[in-house]
Amino acid sequence: MNTLFVLLLSLVSPPSTVPWGELTLSIDRDHSTSSDQATLCRVRVVNHGSRSWPGRSIAFEARALEGGTVVATERGRFGLTLAPYGTLETLIGFQGRYNRFEVVPAGGRTERKSRGGGDAPRRRKTRAPRD
Repeated sequence: MNTLFVLLLSLVSPPSTVPWGELTLSIDRDHSTSSDQATLCRVRVVNHGSRSWPGRSIAFEARALEGGTVVATERGRFGLTLAPYGTLETLIGFQGRYNRFEVVPAGGRTERKSRGGGDAPRRRKTRAPRD
């Protein structure tokens, strides 16, 4: 009975802090899609450690760059579970056409600044009016 209680408690408890020293993020443009108004990118996380991590606890910020300056940002998370020594992928979209990108862990002060000298102001997403 105690084993069942511990198992349920571990499923309900919030995930521990993600060890970014054991995880590597990368981003590449997804060349299998094409658009005149948007750019899709594939974001990948690789686990170099021996512990599993819930994908929803691994948050990132993807940045589109032009001339070394951040011109657009999007945030995302992964799904499923990142297995020990495994990988997960997800897609993220930018409004506009871009060719250079970077991805960093979301939140905290560990985020790396772009070579352009800082972040550009974020563009707000707007929805089309409903009819």
